Amino acid sequence: MPSIEDALKQPIAGDYQTCGMKKPFYVLERDGDIHCFVGFRKRMGDFENEANVVLWERDRVLREAMSYIERMGEVRLGPCRAETFPEPDTLEEFLRSFSTHGNLASYFPPILEKLGLVEVYKKGRALYIRKKDD
Repeated sequence: MPSIEDALKQPIAGDYQTCGMKKPFYVLERDGDIHCFVGFRKRMGDFENEANVVLWERDRVLREAMSYIERMGEVRLGPCRAETFPEPDTLEEFLRSFSTHGNLASYFPPILEKLGLVEVYKKGRALYIRKKDD
């Protein structure tokens, strides 16, 4: 598993799938933020407009999310829409301070997985995230 500092040097732009529903989305890094566009990149021609989900301060959110996951051991994703309140002690609740969007816990974990930092797994009916074993 790479260190967080090594992971921060890696580009994160590219094609992804959400954790639960396996829906496609595309990530761009713009002005130090993470922009997630829902759908397939080849079918979307307009990346100039606002992304569906934006996480502010790329390096800070990556560092603090990993610190949170390590501290908790495992964290339930708990995604929900922006207009509802996320359940306590979920990754969704943690990520809300980095965005005005909802469903953050559907889009952010695949980025951490691509960087080799975490694994997402199912326990019962819920999805959880934990630091990847060395």
